[in-house]
Amino acid sequence: MFKKVLIVTVLLVTFASSASANTLYEVKKGDTLTKIAKINKVAVNDLRTWNKLKKDSIYVKQKLIVKKTTVATKTTNVVSNNPKIIENTKPNQETVFPPVQVKDEQLTIAPNVVQAMNLSTEGQAMYSFIVDFAKHLEGIPYLYAGNTMAGFDCSGFIYFIHSQAGLDITRQSSDSYFTQTANVADPLIGDLVFFENTYKQGISHMGVYLGENKFIHAGSKGVEVASLESSYWKEHFVSFNRFNSLTVR
Repeated sequence: MFKKVLIVTVLLVTFASSASANTLYEVKKGDTLTKIAKINKVAVNDLRTWNKLKKDSIYVKQKLIVKKTTVATKTTNVVSNNPKIIENTKPNQETVFPPVQVKDEQLTIAPNVVQAMNLSTEGQAMYSFIVDFAKHLEGIPYLYAGNTMAGFDCSGFIYFIHSQAGLDITRQSSDSYFTQTANVADPLIGDLVFFENTYKQGISHMGVYLGENKFIHAGSKGVEVASLESSYWKEHFVSFNRFNSLTVR
């Protein structure tokens, strides 16, 4: 089922921290940004920045980032001789937000596919954070072109969870992200999963692999976990991929 892949060499960053339960705070009745900042011993301006808030209004059950992640200060090859092997897992309509125009010649249909490198221990630690953080966002609604805690579309969700991990990543569409990744024959939890021909021709949806044939994504019902065993996802599945290169901000 692995169809269109970009022939590339893969680098990922060393990621030094893991997610914790207090990374996100669920707003309760009577809360204000000032009160939440005091409880979590952070500045109100930090809360605004981390959550991309343009004003101080918040709502009950809103999930706010209250702890900035810490990352390593250098990039490294993340190759391991014995990586942990995990198995693979209907987007709803995604809003494409493409800053990069992708040409057909940038994609290669090749019989001999260059596979992505395996992750080192440091790379797997980075994946661990991204997956755990993504799970904390379940239930956040779908939002056209959304890439903040107010709502996400599928590629906006990918952008948000990777940028919150401290990675230097730009907001792009699913098909643009696809061109920046390499195929993974034996996917790990945290790798990307791509789909095609969902609401448009070509690469049109993406999510993060969770293992056991499941993935998390932002669909029309919001951020949710779905299964690759469903007939819809089997029909539209393309491949598991890994970013070619990511650096720390």
